[in-house]
Amino acid sequence: MSMINQLPFYVVGIPLFTALIIGVLAIVQPKLVRLTGLVGIISGAYASLTLFLTVQQSGAQYYTFGNWPAPYGIEYSVDTLNALMILLIYAVSLLAYVYSLRSVIIEIPSNKHGYYYTLYFLLITGLIGITITGDAFNLYVLYEICALSSYALLASGGKRATLATFYYLLIGTVGACFYLIGVAYLFIKTGTLNMGQLFEHIPSIYFTSSILVAFIFINVGLFIKMALFPLHGWLPNVYTKAPISTTCLLAPLGTKLSIYILIRFYFHVFGPEYVFQVLNIQPFMVWLATLAIVVGSVYAIFHTNYRSTIAFIIVAEIGYIVGGLWIGHPDSIAASIYHILADSLMTLSLFMIAGTVLFYLKSEKTSAFALTFRQLRITSISLVVVFASIVGIPPTSGFFSKMYLIKGAFAMGHYQFIVALLFSSLASLFIFFRLFEAYFYSKPPEPAPSIIKEDRLFTLPMIGVSTGIILLGVTFNYWFSVISTIIPVGLR
Repeated sequence: MSMINQLPFYVVGIPLFTALIIGVLAIVQPKLVRLTGLVGIISGAYASLTLFLTVQQSGAQYYTFGNWPAPYGIEYSVDTLNALMILLIYAVSLLAYVYSLRSVIIEIPSNKHGYYYTLYFLLITGLIGITITGDAFNLYVLYEICALSSYALLASGGKRATLATFYYLLIGTVGACFYLIGVAYLFIKTGTLNMGQLFEHIPSIYFTSSILVAFIFINVGLFIKMALFPLHGWLPNVYTKAPISTTCLLAPLGTKLSIYILIRFYFHVFGPEYVFQVLNIQPFMVWLATLAIVVGSVYAIFHTNYRSTIAFIIVAEIGYIVGGLWIGHPDSIAASIYHILADSLMTLSLFMIAGTVLFYLKSEKTSAFALTFRQLRITSISLVVVFASIVGIPPTSGFFSKMYLIKGAFAMGHYQFIVALLFSSLASLFIFFRLFEAYFYSKPPEPAPSIIKEDRLFTLPMIGVSTGIILLGVTFNYWFSVISTIIPVGLR
């Protein structure tokens, strides 16, 4: 096999073996842990970019373990959708890793750094594996690898995070069980766990109760995992108490990967005909997404803790993506997938800013941002860029996803969704002005605070993600042309 043919394995194998090597180095040579991690994440990012370009030029790539064909063996299949997600995971992971080189020193005891990064790379392994596998049960196994790694990483925040992590463990276990029960129903009815073969078998049994039960269980499990309203209760509690180093990786990718799985099951397991025609639940799901946007935005307005505000902004953004999918118009579906990319970068930026403010100003209150604009220049610029995108100001990526979501919703007559999007933009604008007004209207402390020179390991990733938010918007035509090939023919 050529190296190109091995790429689907490399993108999973590199972080897995990096985790194993770091685990050993943590015992015998702790000083090499950070460098080893950096080499591993850069190598994985290069492999993911090569894989994405290969898929664009040569079509889908397949890798069968031990040359055992499906349904007897596990198959990795990479098409445009998961090649795009793999590239996103590595882009976010690389920026988050560079940021963690400084933040982990502040948050985690030095004797635990090796163990922390071992779990960090196991989490990346699980995230990539979820994206690339073509086997529904193997996906569950990788989900649990992610879950176990994330529980340990979240709990590393100390006593403050322990209870929130335990609650997350309970809720996450329920979500995983629901997913597994749904997959079991599919296996009993079709005799296969390979997603491609499920897609072939299910149309002949659309109207059986087993398929409906499987669809319900899988959806509810994924809705719990992605924190879709009203199953979002775990998210604010966890993201406000976990270490910043962990949330910079988990918050941008954890919920988005669950949405990716939802898209994969809708398009390539159950099929668009079953989801959008046989079930006839489109109006209900669009209304549910609309409520998620409104509720998330309202709660974000009324919180004075910055990380709590971010958490509820994420709840609203999940409503954007799920609503766009269920609207079922080509523009809204493309905008939903594009918004997965945009929102991942925005969420990463928001938590990096939260960490920098916390580390330098020792506060998470929104009132602390008066000093942020006075003392942390790079952080302030990053804050302006990310909120411009959240509000939807061109040329940031958030503008283009909202524009196409509105276009699709208008074409399909879902005007309540448009109103919710506009309300969410106004709410985000209000939140930004609340942060910004503190700079103009609060009395400067005496003596005047000096400008803080932010650590480069903080500023470089923040500059990188802010640049990414703008570049993703400037190049939106390219990304929409790539995404348009993902949408099934029947929905174009």
